[in-house]
Amino acid sequence: MRCKNFYYKDDELLCDGLKIKKIVQEYSTPVFIYSELHIRENLNQINKVINGKQITVCYAVKANPALNILKLAGTENLGFDVVSEGEMRRVLASSPGQKKIVFSGVGKTDEEIRFALQNEVFCLNVESLPELNRVNMVAKSLNVRAPVSIRINPDVNPDTHPYIATGLRENKFGLSIDDGMIAYKTAQSLPFIDVKGIDCHIGSQILSLEPFEQATNKVLNFIDRLIKETGVVLSHINLGGGLGISYSDKEHPPSLENFLSLTSDIVINWYNKRGLNPPHLLFELGRSIVGNSGILVAKVLYLKSTMDSNGKNFAVVDAAMNDLVRPTLYNAHHEVVPVILNKKTRSSIWEIVGPICESGDWLAKNRELRLLEGDLISFLSAGAYCSSMASNYNSRRKPVEVMVNCDGSVREIVRRESYDEIFNREIT
Repeated sequence: MRCKNFYYKDDELLCDGLKIKKIVQEYSTPVFIYSELHIRENLNQINKVINGKQITVCYAVKANPALNILKLAGTENLGFDVVSEGEMRRVLASSPGQKKIVFSGVGKTDEEIRFALQNEVFCLNVESLPELNRVNMVAKSLNVRAPVSIRINPDVNPDTHPYIATGLRENKFGLSIDDGMIAYKTAQSLPFIDVKGIDCHIGSQILSLEPFEQATNKVLNFIDRLIKETGVVLSHINLGGGLGISYSDKEHPPSLENFLSLTSDIVINWYNKRGLNPPHLLFELGRSIVGNSGILVAKVLYLKSTMDSNGKNFAVVDAAMNDLVRPTLYNAHHEVVPVILNKKTRSSIWEIVGPICESGDWLAKNRELRLLEGDLISFLSAGAYCSSMASNYNSRRKPVEVMVNCDGSVREIVRRESYDEIFNREIT
């Protein structure tokens, strides 16, 4: 089991002591179920590492934008990494009080830049020279100076899926070393730009510390050159995130503690050796905080066996690619386990598929399971990039999401969509 908060007792799957079957009886399927305890334990681990240090960890809202999860992050003094006005509005709505927000993304609109500046965003992570000039123009219209970081692309291979690698030369994100230097020199000449820091993010679901170490050293080499050529003094360094989680027994990612300690120590030691005061450090973490906190539970509708020796056995469930798109999009692996172990049923190899009219609508392939029609199965490690990527394809309603609280109670945090909610934006 990828997360100790989900476990079997008497052949029945539980979340922090509460029976999954009981939750399903109240909320039906498909349903996302999250462990508040798991999230809080990860947040406590982060706070333990950064206590007394000039470090801010920003929760990557795209991982799971549920307001209740944002509220949890906010109460633990995390900042937030957003990539759209909508995500920023979610952060602002999640709870009262000042929030440290960094705004990333390659395609910020004028409206989004204006909204960010009006709400006193901590920093805009600028990813191109045209964007830098656009930010200056919008800031001029508001008569404010925009706090910016320049995102550097260090050309480091994070050894992850190409769709979630962001720090290679061929990726759309950030600026090369040479273009980045031009951007900083240009920023010095723009009257409504306030250069605050430097930003770097090399990808997601990274399972080794080596790419982070390489990227950090490349950023520091760039800063050394930046100081010599421009005299710019940075108030913060944003080293991004992308720390992976275990989706299977084959994956053994570093701990949050090791990730934060290694990268921050490299920076602090580099500055100390030069007799300089280390700047504030920022990190952007999402998957490693919430990824293993959640599961998606579905019901087996039909078992379709093929008599042909070359055929396959299909388990058709009531969840689909619109609920869990990662497998067909990334060929991602989610462990699949039954909610109740049925040891009397013969095991078979199953392709687990959904009701959507696409051959790409599969959730798991070649899984050995003991299944009967009507059984409940759980897709593990579904806390990140699952509900946040859900859609209404085939006019399907998005699933309900519930949280198992630390006190053992359950609360609904995102209700299942009604059909009226799907239709009400349309004009007839």
